[in-house]
Amino acid sequence: MAELPVLDSERKPVLGEKTETVVTFWLSNYLFGLPISEVIEINRDLETTKVPLAPPYIKGIVNLRGQVLTAVDLAERIGLSTEGERAYNLIVRNEEEERVSLLVEKIGDILELPVEALEEPPEKIEGLERKYVKYVCQLPERLLVILKLPEVLQSSG
Repeated sequence: MAELPVLDSERKPVLGEKTETVVTFWLSNYLFGLPISEVIEINRDLETTKVPLAPPYIKGIVNLRGQVLTAVDLAERIGLSTEGERAYNLIVRNEEEERVSLLVEKIGDILELPVEALEEPPEKIEGLERKYVKYVCQLPERLLVILKLPEVLQSSG
């Protein structure tokens, strides 16, 4: 598993400084994040049951302690071509307060980022549609892409 870069390990958020806490995860060589307030839990290898006639990015449904959730292949949904296996289920809450399972390759860490380190996304991010990106944050070794969950979960029609 790749080492997760840490945002300037010497610098800790100052008391009273506004921060954003994000859960990070990997798809291909990209490091993504979601605000921790949108993530309910993380599970590994939940069994997925295929659903006929579903869009290609819907991999089926999963049973989480008696609750049926839609399983969304996040890489396919945001238009990212990856070869890795999606081994983790990131359980998130959508706008209707329903739970959805996002399939990701690896889970990273929980980072507390100073709000001023979050930037608007550039006009073009290679291999990724900008409409899914809320912020980017330059970490020492790589770019962290924070996703707009409502856009990701919105039906493509």
